[in-house]
Amino acid sequence: MKKSIIYLSSIVLVLSSCIKQIDKTFTGQTVVEIDAAPLNSNAVGVTYPILTRTVSAGRPAATADSTLRRISRTIRLQLNLVGPHSSKDETIGYTVFNSPITSISFPATATGQTPSQAAGTLNVLDALSGTHYAALSGKATIPAGSSFGYIDISILNAGASAGQARFIGIKLDSTGTLLPSINYRQIGLVIDQR
Repeated sequence: MKKSIIYLSSIVLVLSSCIKQIDKTFTGQTVVEIDAAPLNSNAVGVTYPILTRTVSAGRPAATADSTLRRISRTIRLQLNLVGPHSSKDETIGYTVFNSPITSISFPATATGQTPSQAAGTLNVLDALSGTHYAALSGKATIPAGSSFGYIDISILNAGASAGQARFIGIKLDSTGTLLPSINYRQIGLVIDQR
């Protein structure tokens, strides 16, 4: 039995000593991506996700997540720095864009979410700054030594509108000190107005 343990220990030691240490250093251009973009599937006909559920950093929107509602609250979009940290604060610019869709199959509210709403097909119109969401600055900051920044979107309760949803599109642009990721710079959010 002792021989077997010694033999197995020797094999493990020999095999583990053969693994080379590979140091990988990022050498590409530093860019910023919207965290939810690579984690969620692109919507039909566009090259980015259009979400109807709460955005959570580091994971895709799931069927159990709360639906985006007109009830006053803040939606936080995490931005990921893809590249080395900077020793100073950096910025990334963004713009709001219009809806590419006219209707959407909106899911039912999650269990426990109040007030509850059934699933339904809603007409989609563009959200209006100052009516459906608070004005946005157009710039987000990635603090010095950090990998993350945020865009906070304050949703305003403009009152109920039967059968309607409002679209807010966010697109990172090059107006800051950092550049956007070409593949993951856009996301759409649809807010239930019922």
